[in-house]
Amino acid sequence: MTRAPDSNDFWIPMAGLFEIAKDAFFEDFREELEQTEFGDIRPTHGCIFRFVRGPGMRLTVLAEMAGMTKQSVGEIVDDLVARGYVKRIPDPEDKRAKLICLTERGERAQATGLALFSKVEKQWAERYGAERIAQLRELLEEFAANEAPASAPELAHA
Repeated sequence: MTRAPDSNDFWIPMAGLFEIAKDAFFEDFREELEQTEFGDIRPTHGCIFRFVRGPGMRLTVLAEMAGMTKQSVGEIVDDLVARGYVKRIPDPEDKRAKLICLTERGERAQATGLALFSKVEKQWAERYGAERIAQLRELLEEFAANEAPASAPELAHA
């Protein structure tokens, strides 16, 4: 099924295939999310739910990890504050700075989202084969750890 880029057949670059797979995965995820109390969460909110844990983090760190501008992440944070998912609190290390942290509702939404991502991954494992999906996950984790370690700190090897 793999086609070489120099063949006469139409060829989709790997980046395009990643995007297609990501979009399909998120479509399955969105269908599941719409059935929960958190149906107002949008794909752009993912950068917050992906990285914010525990006591929270500064906007500058969050933007860096998400690979976005501070202004863009700030707008997303503002939207999530208005929806009751996150709050800004004084940074105990620097009272002038603020930490972005999840509210109780935000923590429930994050837990629900993670469970739904796991559910979709299991559905894909049933659809495409558990071993193949496990291999794909392993390869993607390796890519993330090596090519974008700041975006995947949980994959850092001690």
